Amino acid sequence: MIRIFQAFLFSALLLGMSGMQSWAGSWDAQVEAYLGSAEKQKMEQEAHAAAAEGRVMVYWTAPEDEAGNPAERIYDGIPNGACFYSSQDPVWQPVVQQTVYPNSVHQVGGENGSVYVSWNNGRGILFPYTEERYQAIRAEVQAFRQNHTWAGMTDFEKEMQIIQYLVAHVSYPYRRYRSGQDTTDDHSVYGALVLGEAVCEGYAEAFCWLADACGLETRFLTGSYHGESHSWNMVKLEGHWYHVDLSADDPVVNGSSANGFGWGRLWNRYLNRTDAEFGKDHVWEPLSDAACVSEFYGPDAVTEYLH
Repeated sequence: MIRIFQAFLFSALLLGMSGMQSWAGSWDAQVEAYLGSAEKQKMEQEAHAAAAEGRVMVYWTAPEDEAGNPAERIYDGIPNGACFYSSQDPVWQPVVQQTVYPNSVHQVGGENGSVYVSWNNGRGILFPYTEERYQAIRAEVQAFRQNHTWAGMTDFEKEMQIIQYLVAHVSYPYRRYRSGQDTTDDHSVYGALVLGEAVCEGYAEAFCWLADACGLETRFLTGSYHGESHSWNMVKLEGHWYHVDLSADDPVVNGSSANGFGWGRLWNRYLNRTDAEFGKDHVWEPLSDAACVSEFYGPDAVTEYLH
């Protein structure tokens, strides 16, 4: 049912720069002086090829401490103090601002203000946004927080509000996807929250953004569903992890949203399920710190809340 149109492959090269805590002058010239012209050009060409294929590739140089240990990488993002070059922004630039959220780190490039987001799932996947798009996403997230959250919410109530908001505001572009005309936006949080249309990847990333907004711990998973590439979430409720596959649970029947979309008309097949239940038709690489075994907030609890 689902495939990845834009493969966000995170390919990185960590080059030690002992004793260097900052850059001065031309970033391009500094990198060439350190790497050499041939190696620098090779990286740039690979990044350009990735851009042409719709993939994200990032190269960096980063400082080491006196013991030779590389700079810290929060949530597998770009190392602190790094100068990087990417398929998204083909220019060598430093990270000038870094904000850590419960589930993600947001890092700003110094040359053009683009933001790179890495989610806390140990998979090293970076999602890049132009400054304009990043601010548009943040505006939607802030509106959700203001209008759909309140003091004293339980984790389960937060999750249900996220699910309610997404099924009310996001439609699955079924016909476009099936005809092979799905766009990059269809696979992003920008498509989900700003444009109102997204496939699995956009649903899953939007879930993570909204979870960050209300302090709910989540994970962004990639794997397969009925044999096709797919993305979904895991969510932590009162200390226990559950699988949540919202795009698979917000049903499409014969390509028509009129047959099933909407809060209260969810199938409730893929909300707050265990590893064993998801293993019947999902395949993924398990996270060692997030086994899903509890059934406390499973289908019965969801059904009661839905009605």
